[in-house]
Amino acid sequence: YGNIHAPTVVSHSTAHHFPGWLLWVQDKAEKEASIEIYNSVEYLNLRLHYNGCGLMLHELCHIIHQTTLPGGLSNMLVIEMHKIAKESGKYSRVLRRDWALNEVDTDVAYCTLNHKEFFAEISVSYLSDFYHDVDGTGTVDMAKCSPPFVSPVVLGRMQQHHHMHNNGKSLVEWRDLTKFGRGLPHCNKFFPFTKGQLRRYDPRVYKCFSKLWQYIESWEDMDRRCKCKIGCI
Repeated sequence: YGNIHAPTVVSHSTAHHFPGWLLWVQDKAEKEASIEIYNSVEYLNLRLHYNGCGLMLHELCHIIHQTTLPGGLSNMLVIEMHKIAKESGKYSRVLRRDWALNEVDTDVAYCTLNHKEFFAEISVSYLSDFYHDVDGTGTVDMAKCSPPFVSPVVLGRMQQHHHMHNNGKSLVEWRDLTKFGRGLPHCNKFFPFTKGQLRRYDPRVYKCFSKLWQYIESWEDMDRRCKCKIGCI
């Protein structure tokens, strides 16, 4: 984006919130309230750490945050809960799936960056109501508490470290993917990876997001309701 003769080249995906910022960086204001994938190859690689749609869901949650919650991106409950979660220390060192089998596989959770990323990240975990076999399996052992891996980068590491065992099974064998068929449900890249793990790891945040998503589920877009007199099916 930017000046056509000297564009800013990026490779991430992002949600666009306001036309003013888009115009300031010499982009199109029409992109407001939309999601943009700047580099499709990079996106297809990164999404594998979320087992699919989790990365796109993260960006969609930014738009949901802005358009549905009272106060939009300045929703006070989200801001206050982000502060509480960050000060709790629970998210200062958590597992991240793209670092699995590296010498270091923990990092500061991305949700601590700001309240907007907090809502998007925790929502991805909250909406991952799958992989119940990893609920209650702890917080520090990737082999025990991570959903299956599908990223070729991580799978390559697993093959190189096949000598590592968990309850007598190598990491390569440790998750049976066949029961999921061709596609896998999403999870988060950072711990907690799933809804069940979030419920156990941080009950206070889980309770807050239960309320937030109950509100979101009841939200109706008044601007896009059908205004025809005969109604719609």
